[in-house]
Amino acid sequence: MALNKPVNSREIAITAADGRVLAGRVFAPARPHAVMVINPATGYTQDFYRPFAQAAAARGWAALTFDYRGQGASLQGSPRHDPARMLDWARYDVPAAAAHASALYPGLPVDVVGHSVGGQFAGLIDAHVPVRALALMSSSGPYWGHHAPSMRLKAWSFWRLCGPACLALQGHVPRGALWRGAPLAPGVWRDWRAFGVNRDGFRDLFAEHGLDARWRAFSAPVRAWVPDDDPIATPGGVRWLLARYAHAPRDRIIVRPDDLARGPIGHDGLFRERLGDVFWPQVFGWLSHDPLKLAAE
Repeated sequence: MALNKPVNSREIAITAADGRVLAGRVFAPARPHAVMVINPATGYTQDFYRPFAQAAAARGWAALTFDYRGQGASLQGSPRHDPARMLDWARYDVPAAAAHASALYPGLPVDVVGHSVGGQFAGLIDAHVPVRALALMSSSGPYWGHHAPSMRLKAWSFWRLCGPACLALQGHVPRGALWRGAPLAPGVWRDWRAFGVNRDGFRDLFAEHGLDARWRAFSAPVRAWVPDDDPIATPGGVRWLLARYAHAPRDRIIVRPDDLARGPIGHDGLFRERLGDVFWPQVFGWLSHDPLKLAAE
């Protein structure tokens, strides 16, 4: 795979099945060999993934980043008035981004990179999109009981105290002491809370809305990279999520900060530029393999 290809970028608009328009950007060389869709984590806007997308494009992917509805450039007005729901991220936004990327480059395989919630919902991508592989990066089940002990009190406080108080006083969840991400629309926070306090996560709500068939249709190889200092994506939560991809070849890689010698990693460090030369090539190398060979491993 050629490295350091010249990369161009352009803004795009992605229209979801319900008519909501999402903001996105494509980073691509002149002749990409594959497409990459980067599904963000909750509270992370697409700008956070720009270095990773640019690095992927330099290696031959047409890499698409985007903002979920209610986040970043896809926010409509004030967060308190945006009707976005996290359920809509799952059933509309993630499938729309993958379908749009595939339509921009017909005939090319589509690789998906999901950060946190972006990996949870990747299984809902429509079966007609030619997904070659799915890389889960610090992605696990949402249940707070799977978090590391150091994180559980913060999670409990966020679900039971901070979030309800913010909604009552401000109508949304702003950036603050317990929440350092982009502001959350009320519907997004309520869905996230429902997923976070439920041992079965989002499974029941997905079943209620008839989304299970999409999960059963997902069969591309899945690999989860899990930092061993991530307080949110812990081994128990990752096992829960991988079990949802029941019809896909899947495995898990533990990433140890000491092995990379670049400091703590945590929940978002896998996308930090300081790991660009020591970790990202692992992901790019795995994604570029023939999926039939991966399934036979």
